[in-house]
Amino acid sequence: MAPKFVLVALVSVLALLVGEIPTKVSAVTAVTEPAPTYSTISIVGEIFCKSCKLTGYVDYLDASPVDGVLVRVSCFDKNWNYISNYANSVPGGFFYLSWPDVANFIPERCGVYVDWSPLSYCSKPIYGPSPVGGAELYLVSEKNVTGGTEATYSPGVIYVERERWNVVCPNS
Repeated sequence: MAPKFVLVALVSVLALLVGEIPTKVSAVTAVTEPAPTYSTISIVGEIFCKSCKLTGYVDYLDASPVDGVLVRVSCFDKNWNYISNYANSVPGGFFYLSWPDVANFIPERCGVYVDWSPLSYCSKPIYGPSPVGGAELYLVSEKNVTGGTEATYSPGVIYVERERWNVVCPNS
């Protein structure tokens, strides 16, 4: 432990360098950066059937891509109005949609849902925990485009699985 005279000397030097030490603390408001403003919002993702070896089966995922799945993205806007947009997955399991109301888009208030699967044996969606239900959206990229900035959000891969364990997947 340092002797007291060393501490007193350090405080004196600091007072000379910094100036008068305040005796009262004033309230400081936190400065928050404004949310980025985007000109275009894109939402992309993939739908895979878990544990079924269908066309396009991916070994490390133990899943196959599913095309024709009806995907719904539902959000509460700034005024808590509920807005939904739909897309179908294409071959490879990919889906894409452009969000029309960019000014009111709040990704934390959105969920991505599987509303229908063409595979009756693989139609139960698996979602992680989410405050709004469904799969959560995450910012994937931002890029400059003509007229502003495009933001791309994604829930990543959404898996659908068998409704009941006794349902058998056809092998291709």
